[in-house]
Amino acid sequence: MTEETARGETAPAGGDEAPTVEREAVLPASPDEVWEALTDADRLEEWLGDDVRMEPVEGGEIRVSDEGGERSGTVEKVVERELLRFTWARPGERESRVEFAVEAAPGGSRLIVTEIRTGPVGMAGGAPAARAAAAWEPRLRRLGSVVALVPA
Repeated sequence: MTEETARGETAPAGGDEAPTVEREAVLPASPDEVWEALTDADRLEEWLGDDVRMEPVEGGEIRVSDEGGERSGTVEKVVERELLRFTWARPGERESRVEFAVEAAPGGSRLIVTEIRTGPVGMAGGAPAARAAAAWEPRLRRLGSVVALVPA
């Protein structure tokens, strides 16, 4: 079972769409198991997208294909078993920076997912903030199911 909460969606002054979405989930797995699900391409395909390619090293490439198309980007930071940060965007849309922070929690691990739109404002906005926020909910539910199936 995954316990999930919305930690915040913020909007800049002027009423533009919220550029930051943050979600938190408590997962029934150790930080090591969660880390594997975040960095192993086969495991990523179980919850993040239909076809996922990622080199989980700084400067590595990430490509995620799903029913909404393909996103590609670059891994920016890796702190083993604690933090994974990358950029991604669909062609012609604003880039986002996604960060996964993993920490031990009672009964498993806490995963904090933050997505921040970073691309130039003149580019297509991509999914409205509400849809971007909603997109993480099923992903985190699938991740919770995937890590719950890993034997302890």
